[in-house]
Amino acid sequence: MFLSNTTIKEYIQKGKIMIVGNFEIEPNGISMHLGNDLLLPRPYQIIDSHNPKDIEYVKYNLTQNPYVLKPNDFVLGSTKEIVKTDKDILTLIDGRSTYARFGMSIHISAMVLDGLPFNGESSVLEIKNMGLFNILLHPGDKLGTYLFSQLTTPIDGEKSSVYTNQNTVTPPKFE
Repeated sequence: MFLSNTTIKEYIQKGKIMIVGNFEIEPNGISMHLGNDLLLPRPYQIIDSHNPKDIEYVKYNLTQNPYVLKPNDFVLGSTKEIVKTDKDILTLIDGRSTYARFGMSIHISAMVLDGLPFNGESSVLEIKNMGLFNILLHPGDKLGTYLFSQLTTPIDGEKSSVYTNQNTVTPPKFE
């Protein structure tokens, strides 16, 4: 069961959903905005999960200039919002339809945010331009929505991750 704006407001007041930063409540979620930095991968590096090495990225500050996301470009970004929930709330991200109609995706596979509810963190976005347009990315752009779903029972146990408590754009890490 997905939570409505009424339940989201109630859960924020009770502390079951915690959001750091300015936020907008939508009818079925919380607006998600692009943070200030991007990571631009250096092209043609080899990824080997059996012999992991750090991947090289160039950090791009959006507050100095917007970034032109060209067709077939891929970058990592993060949200301005930092979210934490109780263990009986599942958090998902949903991309914005307007950007999707231009060919841009903000999450390639990780729709469920598995770092939540265990940590308060920003969400790293896998931003890909599959369209034919150059798309300007600005800090604070509304890129999607956080959706919340009520679990039947709270999650049992704790979880640790290489991404625990991330509060900015974070590169991938093999465990």
